[in-house]
Amino acid sequence: MEVLNIGGHKYTISKLNAFDQLHVSRKIAPLTPHIIPVISEVMHGGLVKALQKIDSDIDVSQIDVKNIDDLINNVDFKLLDGLSTALSPLTKAYAELPQEDVDYVIYKCLSACSRNGAKVCRNNAIMFDDLELSQMLALVVAVIRDSMGNFIQGLFTKARALQEQST
Repeated sequence: MEVLNIGGHKYTISKLNAFDQLHVSRKIAPLTPHIIPVISEVMHGGLVKALQKIDSDIDVSQIDVKNIDDLINNVDFKLLDGLSTALSPLTKAYAELPQEDVDYVIYKCLSACSRNGAKVCRNNAIMFDDLELSQMLALVVAVIRDSMGNFIQGLFTKARALQEQST
């Protein structure tokens, strides 16, 4: 059991049972071939460097996203374009997942989460109206990481092997 603080709330993450792990892994399987190159790029430090540069160059809290001039004047689009190109196959594969599969993964993972002792999701209904997208996705990733660590570790091993083959 893992405890996380997200958005000012304390969440407890439980493992999915083996049956649910199987079905969640089946639903996210189309992403696997696209995750490996991203993991490999992270291992090379490319994405990490790009994200660090974005983080150091842009004070996101000072940008008014409703003001297009503010975005244009504060964002290095060449850097974002490179990052977008690197992540494009993954984001395309994610966008092509059927909504039913995405919903299944989200609801199943959130059902393994509790906030201050109360279940975050019951019967495919999110129990907290103030749960934001970024918090929801962080919880889903935490459940997948915790419940399917061996699966994820296998991706890292595969990425490392591909990296060694390319050098």
